[in-house]
Amino acid sequence: MVAYVPTIGLEVHVQLKTRTKCFCSCPVVFGAEPNTATCPVCLGHPGSLPVLNREAYRLTLRTALALGCRIEERAVFDRKHYFYPDLPKGFQISQHFTAVGYDGHVTVWSEDGFRDIPVERVHLEEDTAKAIHEEAFVPPGKTYLDFNRCGVPLMEVVGYPAIANPAEARRYLVALRATLVETGVSDCDLEKGSFRIDTNISVRQEGTEEFGTPVEVKNLNSFRSVERALGYELERQSAVLEGGGEVARETRHWDERAEETYVSRTKEERADYRYFPEPDLPPLAVTEEFIDEAGVDLPSAPADRVKDLLVNYEVNVAEAETLAFAEGYYSFLKAAVERYAGDRRKVINWLLGDVTRELKERNVELPDSKLEPRALAEILTLLDDGKVNTPGAREILAAVLDGAGAPTDVMRKKGLEQVSDAGELEEIVRRAVEANPKAVADIRGGKEKAKGAIVGFVMKETGGRANPKLVGELIDTVMLDVD
Repeated sequence: MVAYVPTIGLEVHVQLKTRTKCFCSCPVVFGAEPNTATCPVCLGHPGSLPVLNREAYRLTLRTALALGCRIEERAVFDRKHYFYPDLPKGFQISQHFTAVGYDGHVTVWSEDGFRDIPVERVHLEEDTAKAIHEEAFVPPGKTYLDFNRCGVPLMEVVGYPAIANPAEARRYLVALRATLVETGVSDCDLEKGSFRIDTNISVRQEGTEEFGTPVEVKNLNSFRSVERALGYELERQSAVLEGGGEVARETRHWDERAEETYVSRTKEERADYRYFPEPDLPPLAVTEEFIDEAGVDLPSAPADRVKDLLVNYEVNVAEAETLAFAEGYYSFLKAAVERYAGDRRKVINWLLGDVTRELKERNVELPDSKLEPRALAEILTLLDDGKVNTPGAREILAAVLDGAGAPTDVMRKKGLEQVSDAGELEEIVRRAVEANPKAVADIRGGKEKAKGAIVGFVMKETGGRANPKLVGELIDTVMLDVD
C-alpha cells in the first residue's frame, strides 16, 4: 500500500482584549443583551466613518513581535467584499495588500526535538455579527443575528502549510495560545469564540513534492477536536486516493459526536473578494517609538519553558506541556523548587497530582488560589521530616487552599502531627498483632500484604497519624517476640 503524508495549514482568528471595537467606540462585551452594543459605524449606516482603534493595532503589533515577525512600516487597510447577512456594510475592513507583520514562527516540540513552524503573516480586521441557528428560541429554518460582535477587533495569524501531522498542529495551537495569553493580547477563550481555528489539510504520496487538493475543516472548538478532525481527514483522503479517486476541494465540518467530518459546501474556485484600499482610513506610519511600546516586557517563548523543563526537570513531553502552559504552573514550580530542599520531582508530582485535583474540585485556577509556592514547599518538608504522613499532608493542602493558614499552623490546629515515638507506637503495634492472629499467620506464611490489617489497626488507634514506615519496622520487630 502506498504511504500518504499530510500537509496542514492553520488560520487562527483571535478577538483582542480591547475595551472598544476596532473602528468605533462601542464597548466590547460578551453575553450582553443582543444588539445593544452597536452604533451607526459598526452597523454600516450610510455616511458613518471608521476610526482605527490604536490599542487594537498595538496588540496586533505586540503579537507580531512575540512571533518574531518582520514589521510592516505602514498601517494600511482594505475592503474585503462579500455578501452575507452577518456583514451589514457588504464588506469587511481587513488587511490584504499589507499586514502588521510577516514571516514569524511558532516553535513546537516533540520527542524528536524542537521545530519552528513558519507564520506567513499577522493582520488586523473587524469581526462579523454572530449568526444564531440552533438555540431554543430560534424558529426552525430561521437564523437570528446578534450585531454586538460586529466590529470587534479580530487578529488573524496565518500559518504556512508547513505542519507535518495532527499532533504537531495541536502543539502549534497550544504554543500560540499561550503566547497570546501571556502577552496580554487576548483571553483566547475557545468557548466564548475569542480563539477560532480554521484548518486546511491536503494529502500527497510520500516522496512527492506537489501538494494535494486542500480541504478546509471548520467547527473546531478544542485542540483535541483539531487533532482528531485532522487525523480523520488524513485517513479519509488517503483512502480516496488509494481507491483511485480524487479529493474534492470543499469545506467540511467536524461532527464531535460521530467523530467524522461532513461536507458543508463545495468550492469550485477561489472566492474573488474584490479587495481595494479602504478610502476612509488613510495609511498610517508605524514609528519606532510605537514598535518599542508594543514590545515592552514580552514574556519568554513557550518553547523555552518546555526546553527548560525537559532538560532541567527530567519530565516527559506531556508533563512539560502541562507545566509550561497551565496558567501559573511554570512560575509556581520554579518558586517552589527554590524553597524546597528535597527532590524537585516531588514538587512536580504534587503539583500535577494533588494540587491539580484540589484546584479542579474548587473550580479555581492556581494563580487565583490561596496556595503559594512556599506553602507547598513547607508541606513537602513536613512530609520529609516525618512530622506528617501522606494523608495528613493532603489534608493540610486542602485546608491551606481553603484559607486555613500556614501549613505548620494547620498541622497543629488539626492535630495532624505524625506519631513517630517508637515506644508509644510499639505498644499499639503489640496490641494490633495480638488482635490479628490470622494476619500474623499469613505474614509468617510469606503473605506480606497481610501487614495491611495490622497497619490499619495502628492507624485507627492513632487517628491516622502513625508514621507508616516506623510501623512497618515495628511489626517485624514485635513479631519476633510473639509465639
